[in-house]
Amino acid sequence: MDNRDSGLFAFLLGAVIGAAAALLYAPKTGKETRAHLKKLTEDFVEDANEVGTDLREKGKKFVSESKTKVSEFVEKGKARYSKAFKKQQAPVEEEVVTVEEKPEDDLIQE
Repeated sequence: MDNRDSGLFAFLLGAVIGAAAALLYAPKTGKETRAHLKKLTEDFVEDANEVGTDLREKGKKFVSESKTKVSEFVEKGKARYSKAFKKQQAPVEEEVVTVEEKPEDDLIQE
C-alpha cells in the first residue's frame, strides 16, 4: 500500500471512530441513530470498494509491467546466448572436422 492509500485508510478509520463517538454523545432517537449508522456503513463500504478497485487496477498494472520487463530480460538473454554460441560454433566445427579427418589409430594414441 502506498502513502496515499495508507492516508485514505487512516482517514476512513478516523471517520468511523469519530462517527461512533458522535453517535454516543448525540441526542437522537433510536430510529434516527440506526438510519445514521446505516448511511455511515453504506458510505464506508462504498469508499472501501473504491480503494479495493484502485488497488486491483494498480496490481494489474504492476503485473503487466513486470511481465513486459521479464520478457525483455529473457529476450536479451536469448540474444546473448545465441551470440556466444555462434562465436564458439566455428572453432568447434573445425575441431570436429580435424578429428574426423584423422585416422582412428592416431586418435587412440593421443
